[in-house]
Amino acid sequence: MDAEGAAGAPDGAEAPGTPQRPVHVTLAEAVAATGGRLEGGAPDARLERLADPSDPDYARVAPGAVVVLPGGTALPSPWPALLVVTADAALDTAPDGALLRVDDARLALARLSRLFDRQPPLAEGVSPHAHVDPSARLGAGVSLAAGAVVGAGASLGPGCVVGAGAVVGAGVSLGPGCVVHPNATLYPGTRLGARVVVHAGAVIGADGFGYAAGPRGAEKIHHLGGVLLEDDVEVGANTAIDRGTLRDTVVGARTKIDNHCQVGHNVRIGPDTLIAGMCGIGGSSRIGRGVIVGGFVAISDHVTVGDGARIAGRSGVTKDVPAGATWAGFPARPHRAFARELYLLGRLEEMWQAVKPRRGGSDER
Repeated sequence: MDAEGAAGAPDGAEAPGTPQRPVHVTLAEAVAATGGRLEGGAPDARLERLADPSDPDYARVAPGAVVVLPGGTALPSPWPALLVVTADAALDTAPDGALLRVDDARLALARLSRLFDRQPPLAEGVSPHAHVDPSARLGAGVSLAAGAVVGAGASLGPGCVVGAGAVVGAGVSLGPGCVVHPNATLYPGTRLGARVVVHAGAVIGADGFGYAAGPRGAEKIHHLGGVLLEDDVEVGANTAIDRGTLRDTVVGARTKIDNHCQVGHNVRIGPDTLIAGMCGIGGSSRIGRGVIVGGFVAISDHVTVGDGARIAGRSGVTKDVPAGATWAGFPARPHRAFARELYLLGRLEEMWQAVKPRRGGSDER
């Protein structure tokens, strides 16, 4: 492409590959989605996109933009079509824009993002290049992209979408409204509740890591359980959730697991839990309800993490964590103890210099 072609799209047009294209949402729809209190603006005014004021292109898109402003953030310039702030923000409505006051700015962002999400569909209808076993059952409105595979006896509820190259194995069950992104694999024995999302490259239901020492080396323990993902679970790209040995590995309703995580066999994760990327959970561990696990955390096998616990990023959990506790470090321990140890570690040189005169000035440590 020459320099002129690389300069971008003509004025008023979207550049190729722009992630967010204009979407026409009315101000009234934005208010209804967030439950906020509107100050200024016409209810039928059109909003085109969510915008980030730090984006170099912000000034161009500001006239049709919605900006969600967390507390303590500088005001955007120019003023957008709609500025969303917390209810107690000390701001007046701008002459050329509208102000929407909400109780929780981040929650408002989540609900507005749903209005403005116009990603192209993974599939529309059943592609003639999808491979569907004659014994599989497809509910009303199921869509399968080219190269999708649905095995013998599989059941897909109404409105399910399966992307290109994804495999829904024999006997797998999907509740209504599930989305399986391209190249994800659901092994036989996997069950999904309603509205479950499995992102690209994820593997659900592979054998767990189980072996017995035999006279000729490790002998495989065959895994006879499956995997159950309850309603509204979301599994990130390239995450693996292993099948149980004799009973199912279970992920509770509304739990969200980020990319590149490993969930071992027989693990049971409670509802409403958040697990950030690069985490590994050893087999037969129990993670409670409403737990938050930071990125790059390792949880040993046969460990219990209580309801509402918080595990800081890069921690290594080797023993049970009480409900409601916040732990950090390796090995993980209560956050207060971990923070004090870090503080003292940073003062070692200072403390040594204070002690050294008592040892006759020797530098021997």
